[in-house]
Amino acid sequence: MKTVFSIVLLVVFCAIASFLSPLILNIAGLPGALLAGTPGKRSKERFILGSILSALGQSYIYLAYVSFIVNWTMLAARREGVVRFLLWSFAFLAVLVPIWLILIRARIEAQDQEGPNPQVEALHLTAIAALFGFFVFAFAPAVMKVAWDWLPYVK
Repeated sequence: MKTVFSIVLLVVFCAIASFLSPLILNIAGLPGALLAGTPGKRSKERFILGSILSALGQSYIYLAYVSFIVNWTMLAARREGVVRFLLWSFAFLAVLVPIWLILIRARIEAQDQEGPNPQVEALHLTAIAALFGFFVFAFAPAVMKVAWDWLPYVK
């Protein structure tokens, strides 16, 4: 029963992240998008720099979510009677499903735009950072304390 309750909470976290992350990641990537400029009036270098800056902002914010999920899962997995493999599998999905849904929606919306969007391009890097960040945080939890010590459960 503890495993089911923990999985339900992970699904709730995933649903909340799927709802709030597009807005938050757009705000985090806004400085890079502004730096990249508008299509037709920007150089290739300016677009790349804007995309990288957007990716850094988005990745920091999304890795905070990854850090929260990994830490919460570590705490839940310590409880007796919890099926750890199942819990960690759902934690992995709770981390990756929101970013993949955001990326899919952003790519569909970007098809109607004139040129490439630096925030959409940055989402690819953010998704890769989330994938690697999950495993780094799970196997080396001390890494989370460096930049995300302000989060609940990260101690």
